[in-house]
Amino acid sequence: MWSQNCKTILAVRRMREIYKYLNSSTKTLPGIGEKLYEALERLNCSTAFSLLTHFPTRISFRSICNDLSKLPLKSEVILELKFLEIFAPKKNKVKKVVCDKNGVPVELLYFNYFPYYLFNNKKYGDDIVVLGNVRTSPSNGIQIAHPTVYNSLDDIEKKALIYPLTYAINSSVIHKFVNIVLKNVSTFLIPEWLGEDKRHSYGFGSFLESLQSIHNPKSNNDILPNSIFRRRLAFDELLASQIAISIVRKNRTYNQGNSSDFSGKLKKELLNKLQFTLTEGQVSSLEEIEADQRSSNRMVRLLQGDVGSGKTLVALCAILNAIEGIGQAALMAPTDILANQHFNWISESLEGFGIKVALLTGKIGGKKRQLILGDLRNGEIQILIGTHAIFQDSVEFQNLRLVIIDEQHRFGVQQRMALMNKGKNTDVVVMSATPIPRTLSMTMYGDMDVSILSGKPKGRMPVITYSLQESKVDKVLSFIRKKISLGEKIYWVCPLIEGDIENDNIAVENRFVFLKKFFGEKVGLMHGKLPSDEKDKTMNDFAFGEVSILVSTTVVEVGVDVPDATLLIIESPDRFGLAQLHQLRGRVGRSMKQSECIMLYSPDNLTHSSVSKIKIMKDSNDGFYIAEQDLKLRGGGSVLGSKQSGLPGFKIADLEFHSDLLSDANKYANEILMSIGSEDTQNKIELLLNIFGYKENFKLISAG
Repeated sequence: MWSQNCKTILAVRRMREIYKYLNSSTKTLPGIGEKLYEALERLNCSTAFSLLTHFPTRISFRSICNDLSKLPLKSEVILELKFLEIFAPKKNKVKKVVCDKNGVPVELLYFNYFPYYLFNNKKYGDDIVVLGNVRTSPSNGIQIAHPTVYNSLDDIEKKALIYPLTYAINSSVIHKFVNIVLKNVSTFLIPEWLGEDKRHSYGFGSFLESLQSIHNPKSNNDILPNSIFRRRLAFDELLASQIAISIVRKNRTYNQGNSSDFSGKLKKELLNKLQFTLTEGQVSSLEEIEADQRSSNRMVRLLQGDVGSGKTLVALCAILNAIEGIGQAALMAPTDILANQHFNWISESLEGFGIKVALLTGKIGGKKRQLILGDLRNGEIQILIGTHAIFQDSVEFQNLRLVIIDEQHRFGVQQRMALMNKGKNTDVVVMSATPIPRTLSMTMYGDMDVSILSGKPKGRMPVITYSLQESKVDKVLSFIRKKISLGEKIYWVCPLIEGDIENDNIAVENRFVFLKKFFGEKVGLMHGKLPSDEKDKTMNDFAFGEVSILVSTTVVEVGVDVPDATLLIIESPDRFGLAQLHQLRGRVGRSMKQSECIMLYSPDNLTHSSVSKIKIMKDSNDGFYIAEQDLKLRGGGSVLGSKQSGLPGFKIADLEFHSDLLSDANKYANEILMSIGSEDTQNKIELLLNIFGYKENFKLISAG
């Protein structure tokens, strides 16, 4: 017995050491300073494990190019140059290093960031070697953006892995530190959470072998998403998520909820005040929610509806039921703009009801914050609306009965659980305006019941969608003038904040300057890098008429509600997913006025997929249909509008390549949980969940 206990203790200790190392900061690796760590953070590689799952995209076979007339455009090349001068004007964001190759000038371009350390020891006329991609044709001058500079050819690997990059770091540096982490991890002897039969059926190697093979591939095939190594790791990630979801669902089943006693009086008073008749979809969804609220079982429900279907009104009715049942409610939104919008609308709607509503965001501090926290603890505040700030430890409720989470996909599972735990067996409704195909529902919302809110309020007209070549922008300007003369407002959405030599015309800052020439102070600017106060002011100016044209990035994609906005222009629709285009289109068509959407495209950038996207957008306003088509075109990543590939919330799994693993991962998760009584199994599953970010879920196993 003593021997067995020692083995168990040692096994647990080994698991904890593995997790501790994989979760350790990359800042602790020898040779990583502050600047390099900041670059890794920008790549979401702040921990050892996140660095290991930052996969290379291809192998580069590099060659020296001596004949500048034969430079391969947009390909990585090695050039031997003479360093001439640095041209770095203070007001210009683009800094240039002028070099020479046999009398032909070559410019090295650096945007926003300039690596002075590469040139500090260089004198004019010194030989340098650069590695980078040629951006323009030799006839227009040779330019290379953000090249890596070496002292000699001997310093360059002729065969090298290419990783996704940001400024101040290159692929060879990433590969170097990945191999350091792999070497350290190999000393831990990571145990297998997949049974031998499962590994054999798929032809999987071990977890560590798969990581090693991806970062030290024999060919480009080893790196591809459908390689056996990527599929092994994708299965692990899907398995972890399915185990986590199953744990939450079982825990919810075992824990009773709070039965709320309400007559619906407050709800009726609200609808009478708003003079609004609920749609059939709103009625049916609300009936399902109210049945859960009256039940002694805990409610965890997804309220899924297309843009403009009236989810927020359904949520407010549910909140009033919780208040009538002598409880408090919280509504969490992903951005300050959306939280403020909810606060303003709910406060106005409930004026005269004697219900205290408060707003809590990260910007609210000092005495005002302390007053809010005090009133929340003593129950004086009945509705709290805010951002992620409301699930912090200092926020305590007297009797939290209902949590509403808006745009659930913007929050992680752990954030959702943190807010749920603010009350005892609190009911939860999460809302999503993004229609989610059935294939994804299992992976994202397997722990929830689902209410589908179909239809839109009477009188709403479908948005008419057009496509137009960007060269015909003058026609758009004329249409904008007509809209402004009618007192209507316009969104102009661009895919980039700042331009470069290839994408200058689709950057939001450049388009803002362009439009100001024609419309002056009627044009406002919005993007994620602006200070919060400036963003709030711009949105208020747009909502109340000081600004008629809002030039923005996709920060307006979700939830922003300006009924007078009747025209949306989207630059370069080829850069967005279908579901994201549909979300953007949802910013207009929110009143009884006819709204339009114009997609400005460049014929040079259109692929077969881009043409299909534009056609689908022009043909349909049905978000569920569009989401299914998006899934077919690009896999699962763009369904929630947050990234270009991969499953939402996943770093490795990509539905386009790994959809066949989904159902099997779900079944295998249930098999594992049935045998979770084994200490060895518990240790391995704890390690798996910890590695993939579900530590809190494992703690619930004992509660089941």
